[in-house]
Amino acid sequence: MNTEHELLIRAITAFHNETGIELDVIQENGQLVDIEVDAIIQFPKPGPKLAIEVKKWTQQANLGAIAEQIKRLPLDGVLVTDYINPNMAKKLKAMHVQFMDTVGNTYINQPPIYIHVTGNKQNQALTHFKETNRAFDTTGLKVVFGFLCTPLLVNTTYREIAKTTGVALGTVGWVINGLKDAGFVIERGKRRELINKRKLLDRWVEAYPEKLKPKQHVGEFIADQANWWQDIKIEEYRAYWGGEVAAAKYTKYLQPQIATVYLPKEAGNKLLMNAKLRKADEFPAAEAGIVRIFRPFWPTDTIQEDSNEGLAHPILVYADLIETGDARNIETARMIYEQYINKYIGADVL
Repeated sequence: MNTEHELLIRAITAFHNETGIELDVIQENGQLVDIEVDAIIQFPKPGPKLAIEVKKWTQQANLGAIAEQIKRLPLDGVLVTDYINPNMAKKLKAMHVQFMDTVGNTYINQPPIYIHVTGNKQNQALTHFKETNRAFDTTGLKVVFGFLCTPLLVNTTYREIAKTTGVALGTVGWVINGLKDAGFVIERGKRRELINKRKLLDRWVEAYPEKLKPKQHVGEFIADQANWWQDIKIEEYRAYWGGEVAAAKYTKYLQPQIATVYLPKEAGNKLLMNAKLRKADEFPAAEAGIVRIFRPFWPTDTIQEDSNEGLAHPILVYADLIETGDARNIETARMIYEQYINKYIGADVL
């Protein structure tokens, strides 16, 4: 199994073996309402047509990002992937995301059609997909973040790209080659241009919580009060609010439940002491505040927006919110996209 097409066929075959229902693939790799879809399937008439999003593998960490992609599809969407374990199936169902995998686990809710199959074991004989494009490994994601925040950066020198994104010079070449292979960078003469930026953003948001964010994790802490963050001037610590607190400040809409802080190592102890944060060794009281601390992965003097002092870049805040899978956070993430991120993505150069 080495292509998305083969994965789709395996999933459809497993679905038929489990349910006795034959599905027709009526289109692959097309566009509907300017949104790219991997396929469209048809239930036996008069059953529904459904848009397919194929993911070669799915991890717990990126379910929120995948759910958002599925919900943006122009038809009711279905996630097709290699394997959905029972815990993931429960979470996807709670997010109202339909799915099929290659061993017959399925959730389809298209009244009067309702199919829910979980618990089928993973076939260890199958060769599972792994991300081999180095543009989307831990270091590559730092460069891609820089390109998303500053699309014209892709056409500068390798040295300038490395300085701006905080990676080694030798990293830049294979990241750009990986983006070319994936259809996100093209060359016009001597110019490099970033294309398919919305799809690249989706890819980054999906990979970030799995590949890069865990590497930056310092720990989880507790504040005495849930609204402790309102009295903190985070810029005094050269730190940045991410996640729900940043979203509340960007939109004036969300009431934060969890505070995310991107905190440099040299300022860590000072913030912990002044804010009276303690290590989260046990579940906090309801009135307490949960604080998740990460190290910044970007050079804040090159990528950070000066106009939003103390707030992580909107693209990073968007990713933090989408990761949670929480409906209100995702609603706020969409607001941030429209108000702040769309100007970076804009109209794709084709």
